[in-house]
Amino acid sequence: EQLREGLRRLRQRHASIGDVRGLGLMTAMDIVQSPDPYTFDPAGRDAVVEAAFRSGLLLLGCGESAVRFCPPLCITAGQVETALRILDEMLV
Repeated sequence: EQLREGLRRLRQRHASIGDVRGLGLMTAMDIVQSPDPYTFDPAGRDAVVEAAFRSGLLLLGCGESAVRFCPPLCITAGQVETALRILDEMLV
């Protein structure tokens, strides 16, 4: 829940984040060109995944323009906050 709530906060700051959804630790967010109505941005998603990798955060693309988060069960709250910080800095 910490990860999804953090992504929802980032969605308020970054128009390129669309829907945030998930169950348990598997969470996804859409990368969009326009938040309303959603216009998916596959190239933008690929750029986010690449920039995250270069910043030390491993993400997976899935579907048309979603970014999938699949952290291990042993992830700490601090690691979640680090991931959210990296995303926030990348999306500015």
